[in-house]
Amino acid sequence: MTDVWLGLTILLSGLNWMAVWHGWQAWNYASKALIMVFLIAWLAACTGLSGAARWFGAGLFLSLVGDILLLLSARFFIYGLCAFLITHVCYLAGFLSPPPAISNAVLSVGLISLSLWAVIYTLIRTAVKLNPAYRKLRQPLAVYSLAICAMAASAVMTLLRLDWPPQTAGLAASGALLFLFSDVLLAYDRFIQPLPEARLWKRITYHLGQQAIIAAVVLQMAG
Repeated sequence: MTDVWLGLTILLSGLNWMAVWHGWQAWNYASKALIMVFLIAWLAACTGLSGAARWFGAGLFLSLVGDILLLLSARFFIYGLCAFLITHVCYLAGFLSPPPAISNAVLSVGLISLSLWAVIYTLIRTAVKLNPAYRKLRQPLAVYSLAICAMAASAVMTLLRLDWPPQTAGLAASGALLFLFSDVLLAYDRFIQPLPEARLWKRITYHLGQQAIIAAVVLQMAG
């Protein structure tokens, strides 16, 4: 049954991308939510949501909530942002369970992450200040961008940990970076300058990122 949930997740992802590409709104709305439902089911079937997997299960549920909120009108954007903010906190807790040993390499990843956050937020902050409609989002965006950079850093740190096999850690790191890239695309497209076909590429990188993260968790728990 576990393979069925994974198969349905992959199938619906492809159909959702087609719906975004062709502008099939009804199918886009239905399939976007169901992808997270099936991903939760796959994680639960493989891990029983025990140990660190419970953090990722909570993050997926909040991602589902965020997906639904972002499909609604623009006034729900801030609530969707909050849902995904907590998602990143959950994933951060999951990747840091147990915490990695402090080393120069781990500190370097943290410093790079902090520098990346400074660059991303500076760009967004400058654009938001020029638009009165977005000025109230400056502080929420600062916190959100810091959270997703920290989450991505915690996933990249698995590459340095002996308790994570290299292939599994690579999957986790690439998934987190795809998730980060998806949100950078969203921020640039919404707050700085519209990008051609950004909606489709945001969706593809988001889904691939989520699926890679959860696949890494499943493999790690199985090992």
